[in-house]
Amino acid sequence: MPRATSSSSSTASSSSSAHRARKRYEPPPLPPPRARRPHTALSRHLTREQLLKSLQLLGEVSAPLPAELPPSPPASREPSPALGLKRRHDADPASSSSKRQRTSSVSSSSRPPLPSRPVPVPAASTSRHEPAEDGEVREDSAPASTFTPVSLPASFPVRRPRRGNTMPASEWDAIYEKCFANARKLKYSAYARVAAAHPQTSKDYKALRVPPAPGSGYAQHSLLMARLELIDSLLHFIYGLWCGEFSVRTCYRGSWRTVDDAFSKTEAKWHAESTDEREKAFVGLIHLMYAFIHGRKLRYKMGSVDRLNDEKIQRLHIEWSQAKAKKAAQAQAQAAEPSPRMLPSPAASSTSSSNSTPLGGHGTAAAANSALFATPAQPPLSLRPVPNDIKHPVNWAYVWENKAQTSGLRVAMDRIGNSQTTLNLPVLFKHFPRTFARMINTSLSPQDEHEPDFQDDECELYWPGQVITGEGLGWVCLMGMSMVKEFGRDYGYEGLNGVVQRASGDPDLGYNEPRLVKDPPLPQHPQ
Repeated sequence: MPRATSSSSSTASSSSSAHRARKRYEPPPLPPPRARRPHTALSRHLTREQLLKSLQLLGEVSAPLPAELPPSPPASREPSPALGLKRRHDADPASSSSKRQRTSSVSSSSRPPLPSRPVPVPAASTSRHEPAEDGEVREDSAPASTFTPVSLPASFPVRRPRRGNTMPASEWDAIYEKCFANARKLKYSAYARVAAAHPQTSKDYKALRVPPAPGSGYAQHSLLMARLELIDSLLHFIYGLWCGEFSVRTCYRGSWRTVDDAFSKTEAKWHAESTDEREKAFVGLIHLMYAFIHGRKLRYKMGSVDRLNDEKIQRLHIEWSQAKAKKAAQAQAQAAEPSPRMLPSPAASSTSSSNSTPLGGHGTAAAANSALFATPAQPPLSLRPVPNDIKHPVNWAYVWENKAQTSGLRVAMDRIGNSQTTLNLPVLFKHFPRTFARMINTSLSPQDEHEPDFQDDECELYWPGQVITGEGLGWVCLMGMSMVKEFGRDYGYEGLNGVVQRASGDPDLGYNEPRLVKDPPLPQHPQ
């Protein structure tokens, strides 16, 4: 037994030593990476107070970024310093228009993407300029503008059924009456808002019977709303006059003489208070309308003035022909007078009679007369010059018509030049994308000026053509109405639904109202 015990203990000790030997040669665990060693050591020894203090130093955590952003660049590449600008930079229309949107309902459409447009941020109405004295109107503050993308459906603009060029004159007269009724309401509302914006101590101040809601755009931007109503009323007046003429295919020059006061008052208001490029586009719109009015008058009056000039030129040629015939008759009479006979000298008598010169000079006069009355190929009557000494009297009406043509051409050229600086296709592309799309993505032609409905805000339009054609005034008015609606939508402009109602007995306000004057019609197709 003792030997057995010793043997078993020796066996156990040998197995224990063998186990210790195996444990001694076991490889130790790998140490943590060097980059993480300070972090793990620091995290083990941080106390609660230290963690709270670190969070206080970091401040409030901002809102997380949206999930639609692209993934961050790898850590091996330096981050781009202009990454934020590339994501948020929408101010350049050229760069934004050249890139296709990632998600859009119109990505399959062949129409070009529309640019960004400025959307004003509502701000409290404050005065930019303090009034120097009682009676000056306080100006609304210009709201800050940002750019947001505009996406339109693939079916915009809507292609309405064609109504043709066979509408009876009674329907055009009804449109004329409706436009004038709308224009009167808008004009009264515009001047009523201007009167309510004066200081209460001013003699021109007149409070509104029903003031707008304090938080509405009409309360925050009252003067801007007045300007929109003012140009909206002018557009309705001009379009109404155009409809009154289109029904009979003529041009009443007397009607267009009644619009000068409306143009001068509206232009002065917009020119004085426009602050940015988008508002100044309406100044260009006023210039464009005035130029097309003069172009229309010139084109339709051109035929009658041209005929008057042809009559005067023909009369001058008749008088010139009579003067030439009179001179020729006088020359022939002088040549027909007999000359005194001279006795021949003795030396001359000895010569041959065949070498003698005929007396009287009849052969020379006949040759001169034949050369005088010869009729070679001549240019047209209106192109043949007339000597300056040939004169024909003219009356006052003739001089006035020619003066009206030259003055109208000069005014049209000046107005077009002024319009192009503030209203053009790039300005429409940037600030009025809906109006731009209605004119560019269109199936209408210049001759379809009668097709659109002036109350339709989604139908097709057409960019006005050349002033010299005499047509296109209807396109200008329709484009202007679309611009007013698109601009006013950002401020809460409601058009006729938001006007100040005129009570019975209230006096008329503002400029002298244009009217349709049916003077003797001009030719339907001027030549």
